Amino acid sequence: MPENRKIDPSPPRPRVVPALYGGTAALVLILVIANTWWSIDQDRHLTIRAEQASGLVAVRLLDEHVTQTLHDAERNLQTVAHAIEVRGRDHEVSDAEVRDILTRAQPFNTILKSLQFVNTHGVASVSSIDYPAFQTDADDRKYVPSMLATPQRRESVIGRPFQRFYDNELIVPVARNLYDGRGRYLGIISTDISVAYFSAVYARVAKDSHAVVALFSDSGFVIVRSPFNVRYLGMDIGTAPELAMIAHGPTEGFFDSSRFLDDDNGSVSIHTYRKIPGYPITVSYARNRDDVLAAWRVRARDRILVAVALVGLLALLARYLLLYLARLRAADASLRASDEKLRRSEAQFIDIFQYSPVPLALIDISNDRVVEANGAYLRLFGYTREEALGKSVQELKLWVDFNQRVPYIAQLRSEQFVEHFEAGLQNRHGVALTCLLSARILASSEGTLSVFSPIDITHLRAIEHEIRILNEQLEERVRERTESLEKANEELRSTFTALQQMQSDLLRAEKLAALGALVSGVAHELNTPIGNSITLATTLEDEAMRAQRDFAGGTMRRSTLDHFLETSRTGITVLVRNLERAASLIVSFKQVAVAESNDTRRCFELNTALRGVVDALEPLYRDTPHALQLDLGAPVEMETYAGALDQILANCLANSIRHGFANGHPGQMRLATRRVGQDDVEITFSDNGLGIAANAIDRVFDPFFTTTLGQGSSGLGMHIVYNLVTGVLHGKIIVQSAPGQGTTIVIVIPIRAPGPLEDGAIPLTGKANGAIAQQR
Repeated sequence: MPENRKIDPSPPRPRVVPALYGGTAALVLILVIANTWWSIDQDRHLTIRAEQASGLVAVRLLDEHVTQTLHDAERNLQTVAHAIEVRGRDHEVSDAEVRDILTRAQPFNTILKSLQFVNTHGVASVSSIDYPAFQTDADDRKYVPSMLATPQRRESVIGRPFQRFYDNELIVPVARNLYDGRGRYLGIISTDISVAYFSAVYARVAKDSHAVVALFSDSGFVIVRSPFNVRYLGMDIGTAPELAMIAHGPTEGFFDSSRFLDDDNGSVSIHTYRKIPGYPITVSYARNRDDVLAAWRVRARDRILVAVALVGLLALLARYLLLYLARLRAADASLRASDEKLRRSEAQFIDIFQYSPVPLALIDISNDRVVEANGAYLRLFGYTREEALGKSVQELKLWVDFNQRVPYIAQLRSEQFVEHFEAGLQNRHGVALTCLLSARILASSEGTLSVFSPIDITHLRAIEHEIRILNEQLEERVRERTESLEKANEELRSTFTALQQMQSDLLRAEKLAALGALVSGVAHELNTPIGNSITLATTLEDEAMRAQRDFAGGTMRRSTLDHFLETSRTGITVLVRNLERAASLIVSFKQVAVAESNDTRRCFELNTALRGVVDALEPLYRDTPHALQLDLGAPVEMETYAGALDQILANCLANSIRHGFANGHPGQMRLATRRVGQDDVEITFSDNGLGIAANAIDRVFDPFFTTTLGQGSSGLGMHIVYNLVTGVLHGKIIVQSAPGQGTTIVIVIPIRAPGPLEDGAIPLTGKANGAIAQQR
């Protein structure tokens, strides 16, 4: 400023500068507070959105898991329904045929463990891999009455979860209506999905994420909830307002609730849900909002502390400005008269620019050179003042990708300002920084300048990157656990194959043992008639030699001849009777032995075969106080496996003698037969012995189960009987017993077993019947 500048003698102008600076300070304070609040609020929204994204990943994975399981269940039901439809195209399908198909079609895996059939009268049958087929009631299956009342319903129904009474396992039923090939309504078939299969997966997800994971139906009952709480199993949540919101909402979404599927102390949880496409069920994933926002609170506290420090600094600056303005008011006239004081005032304003905690720089738009930069700017990029001032942004290599600067400059030139433009910058050491750029063009005597302010958000973007990595790691863990589950399933299949082989070996060993017992018994039986025959033959030989000597010596008398003839007649009669007894035993043993050793499908008359087996087994009880009564019905021509039938009768008789009459008291056994309908025959074996305890009746057919373990019993007898009846003879078996009331075993088998007649077997028709009868 020139030294001879004249002081304006005019009255002083109104003092608007203090108010302007006070307003500016207030504006800066408001901007700092607003920026802090905005940063905290944005961080909070990003944290919640990241949690929602993580929840979506979880529910989508659980959706795939549930959908695959339900598809498997529907495919099993569709396979059974198709088999029944095919069978019912040419005749009316009976309940027994439906149960037979269910028994042969029962699933062999740990997820779908059983098949059920409920006829139109509400009578239910269950067939599972753990228990044999048997009838039961359907009280636990609440969907049965409604489905029976609406036979036209074609879609599958997911029932309310419950605990099965015969194995106490928690299951979820999937059911559908059943029709034969001519469209006749037969009832309901269903399969059970093990809740444990869902619970294991949901428990792992809940444990890894500290979340509450649940599966519930649209009608309002809970199927699975982890962490497990028994009060939620099958719980009705139909009145919950959240359920109505989900029903009218999109396929997947989010909501906050403090009580939905959680009995916590009222804290709010972030719920993520997804409706299962094609099924009336929904999967949800919830985490406590306080847990989700814990890290955000720490960051918010740090931001607030920085903001408080900045506000304090601004307050000090404002106080300094007020003092400075007070001095300006006191020396206003001298300031206008003194260039030195004016330069000092300008320097003080430059100090404010320099000491601002926000990075600031003045850049000449015409040549992109840095005109001025404050300390925060220089610290952010690592330059000294000398290195930065006068250099262009190209020379400083400020932009990581210089092409990214093109839209920034275009917006700045067109709108005269830029706010929150995200760009990739770098410091002098090449370290990349993610910054939000704000700029404004200022008109100056030195040219067109822009105030350039880059805010470093690298840390915030790093947090977002960590969240993405966590999501990827979650997907990898799910994949690894799926592979582990497949490996475990393969090991279970190998173990099951080995168990089947062991059962087959034990069955052959038991057959050989039974055949040995028959050989021993028949040998003992043959000893008596053959011994008697030898004795009589020797006696007759002696009598004949004596008569021959008397006749040769001429001493033969009439009385001697009469005695010889009487003795011969009596001896021959007894000899013939003993030889017939021996022949009968040999024929019976031959029939049983051939059936046991060959075990082929052949034709025979049931009553004749049973009498032959009874004769062969007579040594087992002849020397005991027990008796076997036969009550055989009309003759029945069979075409099945006689060896299996003989083995069944031998095991039942041995069980009665060993277990039913263990107290030594005389006992009565009864074997009865009767024809059932046109295709089946019923064989009943009963005794009046000790009976079976209530806690053992359901385990009679289990392998290696016996009440006399260590006393000579292997526990395989009735297990073999069950396998022979259901597997070889294609029938069914029921055991009825009570302590002190004896035991009754009812076996129903088809007269003609499925499959072709064995080569060499003689059918019981025409002349073949006469040949067999004559041979016997």
